[in-house]
Amino acid sequence: MLTLFTSFLFIVILSVALLYLYRFFTVSEYFAVKDVQVAGNVRLGSAEIQKLAEISPGMNSLAVRMGAVEARLLDNPWIAGVSVKRELPGSFYITVRERVPRYWGRRDDKVVYLDSRGDIICEVEPAKFTSLPFLSVDPGMEPWFGLLPDMVGSLETASLPLDVNNAAWVRLSRSGGMELFLENADMTLGIGVEDWTTNLNRLALVLGDLSRRGELKYVRSVKVDGDSVWVEAARSPAADR
Repeated sequence: MLTLFTSFLFIVILSVALLYLYRFFTVSEYFAVKDVQVAGNVRLGSAEIQKLAEISPGMNSLAVRMGAVEARLLDNPWIAGVSVKRELPGSFYITVRERVPRYWGRRDDKVVYLDSRGDIICEVEPAKFTSLPFLSVDPGMEPWFGLLPDMVGSLETASLPLDVNNAAWVRLSRSGGMELFLENADMTLGIGVEDWTTNLNRLALVLGDLSRRGELKYVRSVKVDGDSVWVEAARSPAADR
């Protein structure tokens, strides 16, 4: 009986001691937050991320719940990934991976930012406005969303005599494949998606030939799909002679 009482008393004393130590550490100024460093952010400001994390100088670093901090940051639509590191006594290091907007799109009656796969990030806001190509998708072309980053990447690295990075709009069309309007060149390009690599190579040959002959400036649209090539000119080169 005495042994049981002694064990119980020991547990009570230990629990009280641990509680006292916990309270001591969580109110001690030694563990006050003194430094919060943010890395990886481009669109979001460091102060904005620190506010989202709810970590501020002076609060006790041991009282910060790391899982809750990461969850709050991931609730922001611009943050795709986050890592939070605590370094005692009072430093935090937050590294974020932001989602990159590549297009505008329309969902219902709102204009939204879309990532490279066409997934919605958030609504376009005047406070953080970024001009991007407008992406539209015909019904039935949704399965091509998954290949959109690869198609755009190969288009941007292809040997074309045009700058395709300044497209005003991009469209996945049932009749024209991938279509894009190059505002600086005032030209629309159409590339069949079924045999993308072959069609892209053929487009490069057609545009290269037009450029060498000095006729590219007269062209307003080029479409390549399989064995077919369509070239539309605004006027004939002979009109300038």
